[in-house]
Amino acid sequence: MELAKILTPRLIIYPLEAETKEEAIGLLVDRLFDEGLILNPEVAKKAIMDRENLMTTGVGKGVALPHGKYPDIAEVLVTAGVSVEGIDFKAIDAQPVHIIVLLLTPERLPSKHLKLLSKFSRMLNNNQCRAEILDATSAEEIANIFYKYDSEL
Repeated sequence: MELAKILTPRLIIYPLEAETKEEAIGLLVDRLFDEGLILNPEVAKKAIMDRENLMTTGVGKGVALPHGKYPDIAEVLVTAGVSVEGIDFKAIDAQPVHIIVLLLTPERLPSKHLKLLSKFSRMLNNNQCRAEILDATSAEEIANIFYKYDSEL
């Protein structure tokens, strides 16, 4: 799946100005709603927070990959945000999170969900990729960095 088709600059929030993980997740889900991609942001937020409450999606190195199942979509949806200040996501390394990639997946596409989570995990495990995203100054620039590293996977 080509990332440029599902993660457009309009779905990237820079800077993501949130103080808590709940606020960050809310802003990212609201972006999907504002772009007309979901009909009920409260259902999406609950799904993601329910998953988050099982175990943090703060995977370390300043990255979080919150995700959840959302019934009323045909394809996986992705949105992202970059926090300059950093957010306490209760990450596994106890460090603040700066890069958040949120996925919403229909129940019927579990393999696509896992493939995308794996793709973002590999991409954001790359020190250079993270550094470039953190140095970026616009959603367009961040999107292009994601596309560049996606093509290298």
